[in-house]
Amino acid sequence: MHISDGILSSEVVIATSVISLGLVALSLKNLKNKNIALISAMSAIFFIASFVHIPLGPTQIHLVLIGVIGILLGSGVFLAIAIALLLQATLLGYGGLSSLGANLIIMALPAFLIYLLTKSGILNFLNEKIKYFVIGFLSVFLATIFLCLILVFAKQEYLLAAYTIILANIPAMVIEGLVTLFLINYLKKSVPNILKEAGL
Repeated sequence: MHISDGILSSEVVIATSVISLGLVALSLKNLKNKNIALISAMSAIFFIASFVHIPLGPTQIHLVLIGVIGILLGSGVFLAIAIALLLQATLLGYGGLSSLGANLIIMALPAFLIYLLTKSGILNFLNEKIKYFVIGFLSVFLATIFLCLILVFAKQEYLLAAYTIILANIPAMVIEGLVTLFLINYLKKSVPNILKEAGL
């Protein structure tokens, strides 16, 4: 779900970069010493998760785990994912430097929105296991929608590609939901205190 350099118009690059700087500034403002290790660990997990590719017909999908990362970090997710995206762009060629702001919005903003949803208790009407699945599913769904919106804002010619991206990512949403379900269940049993901040 990374946008490469040269895809976006200069107007969209500038707008997304400014918004992303504001989001990272929010992370830094709320940063506490006790959270630095967790932010570093989640940044590494996001970086590594991109290497887990699942073949699906002629294409591949990969895990992002942004739902779990979001509920664990809150606003700190912007800093964690910004670091991971910067390393991916410079070391691996995933995404690009000019599209770094757009990629941060695509990956980190859905994670933060999931955090707000869980903390507010809006999802509490759901069965516990369904709620954990929805956290993973919805995080990738939102990331896909943000990706498509940014592409369409950049060039109307990307509208057909946007529809294709949504369809191609439906299996990723389901797989992410299942992985998130098992991962949150594991965290609740092994380190339950880590989820209290998010209201789980």
